[in-house]
Amino acid sequence: MNIILGREPTSSLPAGVACAKVAEMRKAIPSFAVFVLFAAAPAAAAETPSASPPAVESIGAPPTAVAAVNPITLYGPDMAFDVLRNGKKVGDQTMTFARDGVGDLHVKVQFHIEIDILFIKGAYTFDYSAAEIWRDNQMISMAAQVNDNGKAVKTMARLEGGVFKIEGSHGTTFTDHWLFPTNHWHHGQVDATSLLNTLTGKVVRVTIARKGIDNVETAQGSVEAEHFTYNGDLHDIDVWYDIAGRWVKMSFKAKDGSVIEYICRKCGLLGQP
Repeated sequence: MNIILGREPTSSLPAGVACAKVAEMRKAIPSFAVFVLFAAAPAAAAETPSASPPAVESIGAPPTAVAAVNPITLYGPDMAFDVLRNGKKVGDQTMTFARDGVGDLHVKVQFHIEIDILFIKGAYTFDYSAAEIWRDNQMISMAAQVNDNGKAVKTMARLEGGVFKIEGSHGTTFTDHWLFPTNHWHHGQVDATSLLNTLTGKVVRVTIARKGIDNVETAQGSVEAEHFTYNGDLHDIDVWYDIAGRWVKMSFKAKDGSVIEYICRKCGLLGQP
C-alpha cells in the first residue's frame, strides 16, 4: 500500500506563493510504503444479495505443517522496532503477546510514522493497529485499522466452519483455509505462497526466496540472521530472522527511491531487557 498525502495544508501565504509552495510539496511527498508495497485495491461494488452459498477461493495447500511457535518464549511479552527512512527515524512499531484463560494467543500490533514535508512538521502521518487471535498454531481471527493521514480503512478476517472469511476495502473474500497475516512475527510465513494483506484484506500471492545468512545490526548489537526476499504481489521486500526464528529486521525501497528499514529495538535477543 502506498501512503499518499490526502489533504494539502492551508497557508496564509499570498496566492501565487502558496501555489508554488504546494507544487514543491507535491514533489516532496514521499511515496512511502509500510508493511507491503502495492496499491490498495479500490472498494468493490455492493454485492447483490443471493441465496446461493458464497464462492470459496482455493489458494493452494493450507499451512498445516507449520511448526508450533510460542512468541512469548521467543520475544517475551512485547517487541519493538524503530522505523527509519533513509537512515532517519520516522516512527516505530510495537507488538504484544499474551494468552487468555483458554490458552488462545492474542497478538496486538501498533504502528505510527510521522513525516515532515518542507516547512510543515508532521505534515504526513500513518497509523496502523491490528489484533490477531491464534488457536492451535493457526490464526482464527484478525481485525486491523488504518488511518492514512485521515483516511480510515478497516480489515477483518475470521475462520468459520473451515472457511476463512475476509472483509476489506476491496470487498469480501472466502478462502478454503486460513492465511498468515503480513505482520511478520511468525517465521512460518516464509514458507507460504499466499498471505493476507492486513491493510486491505486482499489475498496476495508470493514467492519467498532464501538468500543466505547475514550479520544484522540491532539496538543490542549484531546478530546472524537468515535473509528472505519477497517476490510476486509483494516484491522487493527483504526480511531477516535469527536462528531461533525471531524477526529482527525488514527493509524495502519505496517508489521515490527512499530506503525504509525496520531495526530491532527489542525482539527477544540475548541481553535485551
